Formats: sequence, structure tokens, C-alpha cells
Amino acid sequence: MSRISILTQQYRIKNLEDWTIRAILAEAFFLPIFPTVAEAAIVVGLGAWFLRSYVDKNFKMRSLPFDLPIAIFVFLGAVSVLMSPASSWSLLYEYCWAIGIFSLTYLLVGQNIRKPEQVALLINAFAASALVVVLVGFFQYVFGIDVAEMKWADGEAYPELRKYIFSTMEAPNVLAGFLNVMICLALGILAKIDDNKRKMLIAAAILIMAMCLAMTYSRGAFLAIAAVFLVYGIFQDWRALILFAAVTGIVIYKDPTFIDRLLALFTVTTNSNEGLRVGIWVSTIAMIADHPFIGIGYGAFKFIYPQYNYYLADPSVIVRHAHNLYLNVAAEIGIAGALAYFWYFFGTMFTALSLNSNARYKKIKNIAAKSKFTEEVSKLFMESKFLQEVTRTKTAWTARMADWSEKVVEWFSANSEEQNEAPKKKSKREQDLVHHEEMKWDKKSGKKSDKKSDDDDKMDIQRFAGENYDEDDEELIFDPKELKKFRAKKFISGVKFGIGLAFLSMSVNGMSDDLLFNVPSSILMWQLGALCAAIILMED
Repeated sequence: MSRISILTQQYRIKNLEDWTIRAILAEAFFLPIFPTVAEAAIVVGLGAWFLRSYVDKNFKMRSLPFDLPIAIFVFLGAVSVLMSPASSWSLLYEYCWAIGIFSLTYLLVGQNIRKPEQVALLINAFAASALVVVLVGFFQYVFGIDVAEMKWADGEAYPELRKYIFSTMEAPNVLAGFLNVMICLALGILAKIDDNKRKMLIAAAILIMAMCLAMTYSRGAFLAIAAVFLVYGIFQDWRALILFAAVTGIVIYKDPTFIDRLLALFTVTTNSNEGLRVGIWVSTIAMIADHPFIGIGYGAFKFIYPQYNYYLADPSVIVRHAHNLYLNVAAEIGIAGALAYFWYFFGTMFTALSLNSNARYKKIKNIAAKSKFTEEVSKLFMESKFLQEVTRTKTAWTARMADWSEKVVEWFSANSEEQNEAPKKKSKREQDLVHHEEMKWDKKSGKKSDKKSDDDDKMDIQRFAGENYDEDDEELIFDPKELKKFRAKKFISGVKFGIGLAFLSMSVNGMSDDLLFNVPSSILMWQLGALCAAIILMED
């Protein structure tokens, strides 16, 4: 093959790769805005991916972490439709369309996102989409919405409710679920990056999205994001609790209706929405008892529910889902199918929330245990993710308290001469001005070049290791040329952590409302699950 032919083939491969990634980005951006455009982007992406696989012989399919439970879920879902009491061509079509979109989205994202820069582009697409959604939501809040004829508004119980926003979504609860996911992604990235300017920008974005979330008046979504902030504040950064409390206080002060609706969630009466949901749950449990193995059929809830309508006597009321993620999945595809589905769901969540599997990252984490007692406890409970998080939090707080104590001593110290003799702390800009020629390291010997002092060497290593730096550990030596890669890994780790928080939010919210019944919300969930799987393969 001539050189020109090789270059032409490489150009075609690169072009097809770009088109595939663009399709993935278009799906992520248009999903909450124009779902039809997002679905068309899936088709374009699949075509580009197929052509690339045909042209590029080196591009191979790879095994993703949760292929097995997904395959079981898809298979049992098909069986449930074929054996459903409400079996019909429309039900089969709905299954093929919905599950087809979900599984193809998972494959498209999981098989083609293979570089850190592609992950960054996808996160930017999510951020741009969230910006549009939030702006539309604020517009609705400012100019008001007539909710009298909206089926999801309780106008009789709350006649003063006139700003029940839903932005580009079909209902406020769906918007709230989307905002929860975006807030969780932002929190995960905020926990890992070091750039203070970016941290302030992300914190501001979280604040704005949290305010928009409050405008939806979604009780379940609020409790879900409260659980996320609680976990994040305990194990990552206590300031998140202050931020959440501040936003909640502002919203309650500006609009007392919000707290009234939140308290109504814990008051179940026969005429309330909460009482209706309890009645639906009772009926759903009866469905599971009658069809425990193969379920009533994927998507058949609205057809079968009238047979179990123990609570409502009005046949005109159509109940499309169980308002509970766990009961709805078990009722439609059976207990075995539900186990496979939640194997993927919670497997992704726990994997995303676990510690980074990178060997060097583990080395840094192990250095944090300096005392003999801590070392023994770490060895004994090495597999306990919870205790690892507790140990890391304890180490972080110890470092902070030591830093605060040192500042207090310096402040009240009477010995000014010692303070003047203390070396001046370099600014962040001075620390960042490291010349390229001064960053030459011998990878084989692990020694620095002669152009740098010992203090500069320790400073570079400490910037990588952070608070877990131990200058007595001679093995902890980094190549400064890997600085960019290290920061990219931290960003990727933040995205993975954010995905774990997003799945945590969906799992809590799923106890009171099955938001994944909505197709765009489910597509978003499968996108994030595939992205998590791709990140896991990057780390390995």
C-alpha cells in the first residue's frame, strides 16, 4: 500500500472517529432540550461507528464491566413482553424502541469514549445543556406559569402555586431529576480538581442549579439531593453542607410554599397525592405477587393496572407507572430481571464511588496512614470502602487543624524576629513558574537534575501528593512531564465520583417516583453508566 493510501485511510479513520464523538456530544446536549434530535444523533453515531469499525481494522469491540447484567436484563425484558397478559404489537414495538435506544446508547458511549479529552468534551456538552435548561427555568419562574390545567399540579391543595417550573422537560419532577444529576456531576468534579478559579465557577453553577431545583417544588428530588449533599459533606467537604443549608434557607424565606409542600410529603391522607402513591404501591406489590418470574411485561403497567386498581374507582385515570423505581421494574420484568437491572445500576454506583484503582494513587493513599495503629487498622480493613473514606476524611481534618493551629501560634507569637527569619511563602504563580529545562528527571535512577535545588524537588513532589506527602518515602518520585496526565486523571476521577453521586441521587429519588420511566431521563442514566464503564477501562 502506498504512502498516500495510508494517509488517506488514516484521514478517513480520524474523520469517522470525529463524527462518532460529535454524535455522542449532540445526543448529550439535545437530550433534555429536543429529544428527537438526540435520538437522530444516536443513528448518526451508530452509522459512523459502524463505518469506522469497517475501515479501521485495529478498532475492536471491548468488554465493558456490566455487559452480563445488561444482557440478562434485555433478554428477560423481551421474554416479559412476549409472555405479557397485555401482549400486543404496540407493546413489542415500545419495548424494541425503548430498550433499543438504551442499549445502543450504552454501546455507543462505552465503546467510543476512550480518551480523557473525549470525557472532557462530553462533560462540556452536559454543562451547555444544563445551562440552557436552567435559563429556560428561570425565565418561566420570572414570568410565571398557569398551572391550573397542568395534570401534575395540585391546584386545589396549593392555590397559591403559580411558578411550578418544568423548563424544557415534560414535568417538574423530570426537570428536578435532571438537575440533580447535573449537580452531582459538578460536585464530583469539584471534589477532585485543584484550580481555585474553576472551583469557584463550579460552586457558582451548583448554587444556580440548586435554586432552579427549588423552583420545581419536587419533594422527592429535594430529599435525594439532600442525601447527596449529606454524604458529600461528611466524606468530602463540610462546606457543601453550608452551601446546601444556605440555598434551602433562602428558598424557604422567599417562598414559604416550598416548606409547606415538603412537609406535606410526610402527611398521608386519602385525598392527597401521597395517599394515592401508597395505593399504587399496594397494587404494584399485588402485581409482583401474581407475576414474580417474568412480570407483567416491560411497559405494560398502564395496561395491567386497572385490574389491580384497589384505590381509585375512576377508570378515566391512567396510571402509567408505579411511582417507585424498584417496584415498577420488578412488576414489569419480574424479580430475576429486576435483580439483573439493579446489578448494573448499583454496580455502577458503588464502582463509581469507590477509590481509584490506579497503583500510584493507592500508594499516595497508603502514605496517609503514618501511625502504627492506623497502619494496622488499614491493613485489617483494607477492603472496607467506608472506612477508607473515614480515614481519608480524618487525615484531611488533621492536616487542616494543624495548619490552623500553626497560623494561630504565628499570629499570637511575641517573637517577631523568628517570624521575619521564616522563609517567605511562595505565591501560587511563583510555584507554577517552573522552567521547562529545570524539569528534567532521570526516570531510571529516579533522581533530579542538577539544575534544581532539593527544596524545589520536594515542592514538585508535594504538589502531586498533596496533604499525603511524606518526604521520608523515597519511592514516591514523579516525573514532572506527567503533570498534565496527572491532572487529567484527577479530572477523570472527579467525573467518575460525580457519576456515583448521580446514581445515588437516582436511587434515593426512585423510592418515591420512578423518574426513569421518562425515556430522556433513562437515556441520561445509560449515558452516565457507559461513561463510568469507559472511565474504568481508562484507569485499568
